[in-house]
Amino acid sequence: MCSVCSLSVPHKHAHKIILWSSCDYLRALFQSGMQESHSQTIKIPVSWEGMVKLVEWFYTDQLPDPPYGCLWENMDDEEKLHELYPYIELCWLAELWLLEDIQDCCFRVIVSCLDSAAELSIKVIQAAAKFSLWKLAEVAADCMAPLYCKLRDSGDLEELDEFLVDMVRAASVRLSQGGG
Repeated sequence: MCSVCSLSVPHKHAHKIILWSSCDYLRALFQSGMQESHSQTIKIPVSWEGMVKLVEWFYTDQLPDPPYGCLWENMDDEEKLHELYPYIELCWLAELWLLEDIQDCCFRVIVSCLDSAAELSIKVIQAAAKFSLWKLAEVAADCMAPLYCKLRDSGDLEELDEFLVDMVRAASVRLSQGGG
């Protein structure tokens, strides 16, 4: 139960003026005359972790960094993906809401994490495809390219649909031809 408003569902308090001034989409929503413009709550189509990061961005113009160094290195792949997923969601939301700075920041975080944990590439390419983040899917495919034959032979690529396998295969061909 929230001590501020007594709501029992997970939520985050934010000043309407901060949201208004930080995002053209939200400004238009507040001015629309629709139900949301009069409501005290707005549903944001991302996870709790993503929403917390988004609100922090609106207040500080910075996203919190994911764990790094030995903290990151000692996480298993599932924990790493859990840390990375809100940035993927925010990358999608930022594209939808035309928040280029957030999208660029999220993209850099994701690419940096992939650089240090290429084993996440299969899950990241799937999430990128789910959100139609094709630039991110290409980056994940490029990370997988050096391992294409190994991934194919081990059956790991069977998790992907044919379109994504083709992306990885194309990235592998580009790499083998010196263009990767």
